[in-house]
Amino acid sequence: MTPATDLTQPRVLMLVSEWADTALRDDVRRGVRPCPEYLVLEEQFGVELLDWSRLPGGVRGRSALLSLRHARAALPRLREFDVVFTDGEHLAIPLAMLMRASRTRPRHLTIGHHLTTRAKRRTFGLLGGRRGIDRILLHSSEQARLVPAQLGVPGSRLALLPYAADASFWSPRPLVEEPLVVTVGREHRDYATLAASCAGRRFEVFVAAGSLHSPKATWTRPPAWPANFRIEFANRAELRDLYARASVVAVPLVPNDFQAGITTIVEAMAMGKAVVVTATDGQRDVVTDGVTGVTVPPGDPAALRRAIERLLADPAERRRLGENARRVAERELDVRVYAGRLAAHARELAAS
Repeated sequence: MTPATDLTQPRVLMLVSEWADTALRDDVRRGVRPCPEYLVLEEQFGVELLDWSRLPGGVRGRSALLSLRHARAALPRLREFDVVFTDGEHLAIPLAMLMRASRTRPRHLTIGHHLTTRAKRRTFGLLGGRRGIDRILLHSSEQARLVPAQLGVPGSRLALLPYAADASFWSPRPLVEEPLVVTVGREHRDYATLAASCAGRRFEVFVAAGSLHSPKATWTRPPAWPANFRIEFANRAELRDLYARASVVAVPLVPNDFQAGITTIVEAMAMGKAVVVTATDGQRDVVTDGVTGVTVPPGDPAALRRAIERLLADPAERRRLGENARRVAERELDVRVYAGRLAAHARELAAS
């Protein structure tokens, strides 16, 4: 589904699961963190944000109760808007339930990150598959294949939309590459396989394993981390320097049916890095093997080791893959391109 792009700008309210407060905006202006898509939508397309900083009672962390509070805060204002846009199913589901009793409501646009879990299939069953949500934007073609059958959502209400990163913040830097492999995140990561593939090798592996969004997500880790592994937290500015110093960015994944690891992949591509990614069913849409990165089978330490060591030994190949990846990131995966596509979907929904 391709949204129209020449329609009148609608009134859009976006529910944002972050603090879009003064501190964040100052950090973006100072260049110490990337610009998120919701600030681009606010500035360029006039979208009004209802973020955590505007919720009464304060926010202690993401939870089902917080999502319900967020949806309830939006409900009294919905008549002012043509489209309400939720940034994930954790908000879309409670808001859709609250809107079911409303005779007049705006069109509801949402992003579906991972809809095929058992709990979400149950919840969508309570919604009748589609009530209260007019369009779901999916980052993974595997989710687009599974959702109609498993959740009862018609394919006409789904659209595939690649994820993005701020290609201005995540951009190549003049640092010399080191014999360093960087990997980031925890959600659905397969660090047991990465450890088995890299233990005792003559290069360092830096693991930034924290997760701000899904701290309870499935992942694997070795019984003991190898001596050449460092496991530490890194803020975004520190991570940008780590990417720049790295010869390879690895994204090892356990089998999954959604785009786990996509944030790290797109950030590294925008940095012009050679990326090695586990080719799971859910993670097949962004990296083209041998063109913008290297893909390996799930749970195969030998294949992962061969891919990493081949790239470490071949600077020209790393440079070729990184330059290809950077071009794709600038053209297709930049946050400003992404925001424009989101706005186009909102315009189309409002017009329909």
